Amino acid sequence: MRKVLSLAALTILLTACGAQNENLYVQDEDQGGRRFVNNDLNDVDTNQNVDQPMETNQNPNFIDLAETQPNKGTDVNKAREVIEIYTDYEPGQVWLNGQQMWVTAYTHAEMAQDKRNEEEADLRKRLTRAFPRYKVNVQIQER
Repeated sequence: MRKVLSLAALTILLTACGAQNENLYVQDEDQGGRRFVNNDLNDVDTNQNVDQPMETNQNPNFIDLAETQPNKGTDVNKAREVIEIYTDYEPGQVWLNGQQMWVTAYTHAEMAQDKRNEEEADLRKRLTRAFPRYKVNVQIQER
């Protein structure tokens, strides 16, 4: 009987010491099932560490680092292009002053003041569609 009891006590003692009670620092998950951030690279995490090229124009507040970055000169050229393509007028002076764009267009035809106001409003609408960040002021003059 003594041998049986000592063998049972030894079995209980060995089985109790052999149980692995993993704590939260060893596991990959906490009690809520969320993954810890650790330095181990699993198959899931390898794609996050690949160097991927970044688009530089994602936010208008970032400076564009491309060689052909837009500036005020490209805005002036685009305004002249809008006048040449979408109207019968010749582009004149285009000035940028802060958030305002001052545009002069020339025509060879004589126009009444009402017709000129309508044409200026139409050209202003086209330029505002092309440049929503500027307050566009348009003037049509005869040559």
